[in-house]
Amino acid sequence: MKNLTKNTIYKTILSLFLILGTTSLVKADVIRLTIKEEVANCTGVAPQTCFQVKYKNSKNWEFFYGQIEGFNYKPGYRYVIDVTRTKRKNVPADASAYTYKLKKVIKKQKMATKKADNWAFVTKHNWKLIQMNGVTPKNTSAYLSFQADKNAMTGSGGCNRIFGGFELKDNQITFKGIASTKMACADAEKSKLESDFLKLLSDNSFRYDVADQTLNFYKDNKLVLMFGMAPLTK
Repeated sequence: MKNLTKNTIYKTILSLFLILGTTSLVKADVIRLTIKEEVANCTGVAPQTCFQVKYKNSKNWEFFYGQIEGFNYKPGYRYVIDVTRTKRKNVPADASAYTYKLKKVIKKQKMATKKADNWAFVTKHNWKLIQMNGVTPKNTSAYLSFQADKNAMTGSGGCNRIFGGFELKDNQITFKGIASTKMACADAEKSKLESDFLKLLSDNSFRYDVADQTLNFYKDNKLVLMFGMAPLTK
């Protein structure tokens, strides 16, 4: 009788573990994504860059705010991939409700670039600084302007006039010989911003893209400078 009772208890405990284990499993499903050949600026908890994706029944590109484990994205290529999507438990307020893991790359296609057209567009406008290293300046008149025929850049750091050269290669821009006038800046905050801006530009290379009405510079896939389109001054 005691053995029967013990066996019953063991079976009951085992059944409970199985039930709890089954209910604790989080269902994962496989979805197919088409990922555009260029990322775009988006804002989640903070400004960031996002994949642009289409799902099975999507008509328009949508922002994808999460990360895809195991997916090695390369700009300029359009991907069709299968990912395993798993619903998370106890999701933090600033996190995605799902995790994503690459299952299979179905297609990877090199897309025609429009960088030449993009740069012709860039040269027709001034570009006002609206974000640097993730921070939006409160009060600055810093901007850049580009002359394609001379590979020259002019603008303002907020206090002083700045100028220099640049080179383009594919989707990379490299600044050279950046200099400025030497007027004193009475506003300490503007002075520091100008100094940081010049230091970031000087002899540095960035990946760039043009999205809507912004010109964006990236370093190691991190957005470090964002400029807003403004009228070209004569």
